[in-house]
Amino acid sequence: MLGEKFLQMSTPSAQRLFAYAETLTSNSHQTFIITRSRKSLRTKKMTVIATPSKKEIPVFDPIPLLLYLIRAISIIRTHRINLILSTVPKINNAIAGVILSKIFNIPHIIDVRDHWESSLLLYPLNMYIPKGLVSVLVAITSLVYRQASVVITVNETLKQMLRERGVPPRRIYVIPNGADTTLFRPSKNEEHVKRLRKKHGLPITSLIFAYAGALTPHNRFDILLKGISYLRNTDDFMFLMISRPTLLITNKKIQQLIEKLQIQTKVRLLDSLPIEKTAELLRCCDVGVIPLNDEELLKSMTTAKVFAYLASGLPILASGPNECELERLINSHKVGIFIGPPTPKGFTNGFKTFLLKKRAIKKIGHRGREIMEKYYDRYALSRRIIEAIHRATQLPAS
Repeated sequence: MLGEKFLQMSTPSAQRLFAYAETLTSNSHQTFIITRSRKSLRTKKMTVIATPSKKEIPVFDPIPLLLYLIRAISIIRTHRINLILSTVPKINNAIAGVILSKIFNIPHIIDVRDHWESSLLLYPLNMYIPKGLVSVLVAITSLVYRQASVVITVNETLKQMLRERGVPPRRIYVIPNGADTTLFRPSKNEEHVKRLRKKHGLPITSLIFAYAGALTPHNRFDILLKGISYLRNTDDFMFLMISRPTLLITNKKIQQLIEKLQIQTKVRLLDSLPIEKTAELLRCCDVGVIPLNDEELLKSMTTAKVFAYLASGLPILASGPNECELERLINSHKVGIFIGPPTPKGFTNGFKTFLLKKRAIKKIGHRGREIMEKYYDRYALSRRIIEAIHRATQLPAS
């Protein structure tokens, strides 16, 4: 396996890759994972080989590519390797997989979770990155995808995107995103919620809305926080942000916006936490929030955090482009409120709806948990990797 992150389990991509590895090892497959990490790991059936990288270079990083190739060639020469699986982004993982596949005639699977190259055209990245450069990147990644034995993706919208980019339909396999339902789970009862809130210094009786994830630019935190500012005089309201800073949006910027809007008493901002602590905090919240922007390119995005919320028994309050995958999921399963394109008033009204219908929250949350257990349990979904491997090894070489 070639992946950007593996041991840093706070990222959805790392959780998905880890679930694949666990499934393979449980089926008696010896699994080697080459990843950008500071430490290695070895168990009876799983070996994680670290390729340290001091600086994280977006999209493509040639140094890890060379390290991946050198270490992978060494493994292939000393072990009988039957399959290569790589994940994107970054594209160097997939390029390394293609090179190794061609040299050693080994089937290659690429896991594509989103339309990540085109996301560089989204606001505000489109202010800094030339459109022509993104077109070149899309052309390169399309060529790489077409070389794979099988491309795994997460929904039908992305499957259609891959078809339009020249990947034969028979080579595309859908394994939806999900969450670990043993880690992300609802609180046991009201007393358990009170104990957790007391432990973390959260208000006992307030309705707590939560955002847990990276401060990515395709989310409109400015609009969301503006919507919260209209509720600054609402007594039983609290918004909790467990956020991982990114290159363009830092916790400092969010804190400055919170202070500018004078909502310090309504918003609590926490730095990124270990996944176990994040899961525990979600157990004592009431509603999960996703402030997705109104961009055509985001229609294929569900965002992995929606599954963590649902597994934790939280209804969803979300924005995004009309007729997007996120809207379909929320409305088809009746697990929350989708407000459409993000506006301050839209979020304010969404918050007020939940504040006025507190009794319905637990019922909706219970339904969301049932949906997760039935359709989106990460480890149940990861078992489909065996079928994808079977397809990869049966199809003729591309």
